[in-house]
Amino acid sequence: MTLQPSSLEFIQELERSSNQKLFFPTDVGCLLEAARRLQKMEAFDEAIFLAKFITKSAGIMRRIGPDGDGYDTLSLEVQAGIQKASSLLQSISQGCQDDLSQLQSAMFFAVSHEALERLMKLFADLTLVKNWVLDKKPLP
Repeated sequence: MTLQPSSLEFIQELERSSNQKLFFPTDVGCLLEAARRLQKMEAFDEAIFLAKFITKSAGIMRRIGPDGDGYDTLSLEVQAGIQKASSLLQSISQGCQDDLSQLQSAMFFAVSHEALERLMKLFADLTLVKNWVLDKKPLP
């Protein structure tokens, strides 16, 4: 898939400003473009918020361990967040080119351990997008 020049520039600047390489830059760009085209920016904004919550909460859960105080409650909230964010992203990804949309379904939304690992990496990428927005920088 070929991204718009403004999306490519955004991805490059996002990586430069965060000092991190995105795991799935094309997918992030496609989701952003599809959200704009389908007028689903509110869904995209909610998805990036949830992605940051999930990413940060998963780190906390690893740190405190399953016996830690509040782990069970946090685990339930993370599971609900993953379901909601996945649903939002699937809705947006339908606006991507057919081949990429099908690939995203298999890569991120399939019911497998590998798909969940890739989805968590996509959430990490989307966390960087949320940080970008929090820094009051415009999305393309």
